[in-house]
Amino acid sequence: MDYDFTSRERQFGRVVFAVTLDKKRMTERIVIGKSNDARMRLENGGGEVFYDEVRPLGSLLLCFEADKKGEWNKNGIVLRESYAKTFPREAARWKAVTPVGKYLRGKYENGEPSAIFAAIRTWEDYLNCFNMNHGADMLTDRLSMLYKPFSVYADYKPWRDEAAAALANALRDGESGVELWYPVAKRPFETVVAVSSFLPVIFYYLNKVNEWRFVFQGCKVCGKDFLARSRHYELCSDACRKEQAVTAKREYDERAKGDWLEQLDEAAYYYWYNRLRKLRKGKAANPERAAAFKVAFDDFRKEAVRRKADVKRNKIKQSEFSSWLAAQQDEADRLMGEMES
Repeated sequence: MDYDFTSRERQFGRVVFAVTLDKKRMTERIVIGKSNDARMRLENGGGEVFYDEVRPLGSLLLCFEADKKGEWNKNGIVLRESYAKTFPREAARWKAVTPVGKYLRGKYENGEPSAIFAAIRTWEDYLNCFNMNHGADMLTDRLSMLYKPFSVYADYKPWRDEAAAALANALRDGESGVELWYPVAKRPFETVVAVSSFLPVIFYYLNKVNEWRFVFQGCKVCGKDFLARSRHYELCSDACRKEQAVTAKREYDERAKGDWLEQLDEAAYYYWYNRLRKLRKGKAANPERAAAFKVAFDDFRKEAVRRKADVKRNKIKQSEFSSWLAAQQDEADRLMGEMES
């Protein structure tokens, strides 16, 4: 269901931000909609809602809306100022807030549930406060309470102690209460619900993470932060696990290839070296023949080094190098035969 950020009519029924956490499956489900519709969606899949998504556990805290430039507050100020008597005509007032509606539409469409809910609540509060006494002050108060985590999360990661401390210090009376919907019908989990402030949901979420002794980790493959059951989990997804497996296999193959090349090279080296040694020492020692054989041996070593490097660079195949080494052993036998004849 879509939301109309050009609507000028107040809507009945409060819009809520409902979160359920599944410890076993390591997932979170977030539903945004009017209270009755959200309940219906969670219990039997009915109801028309603005957002309904199941994501990996921790996603809300990891991807929470952050506002480094204070854009949310700037747009909130525009809404407040449109209440002033400087806009005696309705047309002028609505023209002034049109850019805000476009800003909220962009946030609504970016897919992040904290931004979606904040956009809807902003417009809802704007419409609801307009005809109230001290409506401008009331709107400012409501939006300040709603946007509070955005500035904190612009400076801190949501699960860090610094972020929790900053939010706790900013907590006011009336913000610490949380609404819980207990398990019922096909809704097997308790649901924590936010209406005007994200803070109860955030503290509830952090408390559950601590209660379950889960930890936030940095993925060793992609570098992204994720929530894990323990420090032993170092990868965030099946995709990263697959990538690590491929990398490990590649590294193993490279090491194996290197070991195999060294074994072949070493065997060929000693094949030549033992024959040279025979010509240098023992009853069959022959310095002149040894010197001539040494020249051929040195040429073989230089070429072997070059070809081994070509295998490592994938310029030639391992099988080609192996065949060449076998041929060089035959060459060593041929030279020995000529010298002994």
